[in-house]
Amino acid sequence: MKQELIKPKVHDYHDKSIKFNFNNYIEACRWILENHQCLVINSMLVDAQTANAIITVYDALGKEQQEKVLFIPIKKFANFSWKQVTLK
Repeated sequence: MKQELIKPKVHDYHDKSIKFNFNNYIEACRWILENHQCLVINSMLVDAQTANAIITVYDALGKEQQEKVLFIPIKKFANFSWKQVTLK
């Protein structure tokens, strides 16, 4: 059984008429950091601080682990990221 990449359902929090086309939630988090906006990703509201925690942990991982992260739901990875960031 092959795992499929989890594609996020991304909606703009402020303006529902704008449609985004991100391949994964890491791209969506990078967009959040660049534009200082919040987005709803897979029914989870992601703000700039949460996106920063996710990207910080994601960038610290190796290539093989980064590929595995894309199969984890964003809610789980966000909780893991906050735990890693607050330990430092």
